[in-house]
Amino acid sequence: MKEKVLLVDDSRQARTAIKEALAGQFEVFIEAEDGLAAIKSFVEEKPGFIVTDIEMPSINGYRFISTIRNMEDGRDVPIILLSGSKDSLKKKLTGFNLGASDFLMKPFENEELVARVKSLLRVRNLMEELKEKNALLEKLAVTDELTGLNNRRHFFESAHSQMALGLRHNFMIACLIMDIDHFKKTNDTYGHMAGDEVLRRAGALLRACKREGELLARFGGEEFIMCLFNTSSECAAAAAERFRKLVREHDFSAVAQGLHITVSIGVAVWPQEHVTSIDDLVKAADRALYESKSKGRDKVTLFEYAPGKKLA
Repeated sequence: MKEKVLLVDDSRQARTAIKEALAGQFEVFIEAEDGLAAIKSFVEEKPGFIVTDIEMPSINGYRFISTIRNMEDGRDVPIILLSGSKDSLKKKLTGFNLGASDFLMKPFENEELVARVKSLLRVRNLMEELKEKNALLEKLAVTDELTGLNNRRHFFESAHSQMALGLRHNFMIACLIMDIDHFKKTNDTYGHMAGDEVLRRAGALLRACKREGELLARFGGEEFIMCLFNTSSECAAAAAERFRKLVREHDFSAVAQGLHITVSIGVAVWPQEHVTSIDDLVKAADRALYESKSKGRDKVTLFEYAPGKKLA
């Protein structure tokens, strides 16, 4: 992407001088003769650097900087403030307080302007790299590396928030826990790389069925967990049955010849007696999953509380 700079000065001669000084630093020069025109140019062109004078008609440099800093795209853009008038200390402090990155008195040496621009560009680029790395770290912290789905930690953080909304707006939440049947046997027979590919494909199948707003995560090992919102127990059980059939009918032969995969699913809904929290809901779904497995696997079981029935 070409590096853009916005030059703001009511003097064409001054803008030309700055442009000539910075010819080797930027590829695109955007010019504006006052703050109002500069704001419009900033919104339209999205420059990555700004050099602006203070004294200008319509909107001066101070108001221009303040406006830019209040825009989301303008918070981190380097801005050099120029001034040719006296009382430079007061003007400098005012500019810095409003968000200027640097201050330079006119007339200036071209070499000094270039040096200051290079320094600010280095800092800006380092900050952008840091933001990208932090964003990646944040994503990795909530993402399962193998499947690309959210991880257990992210699931619980999001589910607790959704339950608070459910309490406020009086809607039901359903939890589905899905376990790949005989997964250890798959690993032992076809190898762990094949097992990993089964997990990836199963996660992709579930992701394709997930509606916007629903939670889906790899819960650990060969288990996946999903939360459906504003639904009934019947609808949740029907959704689980669709997922079960989807996996059962999927062709896994590309992973290993003759490989056939099924899943067992436990379903629970909140609120119901003795299910009063996300932890209770997950335990109830896990209990239903255990019943699906004990009945022969490749089944869906809906948890229903009965006296003496324990969640864990």
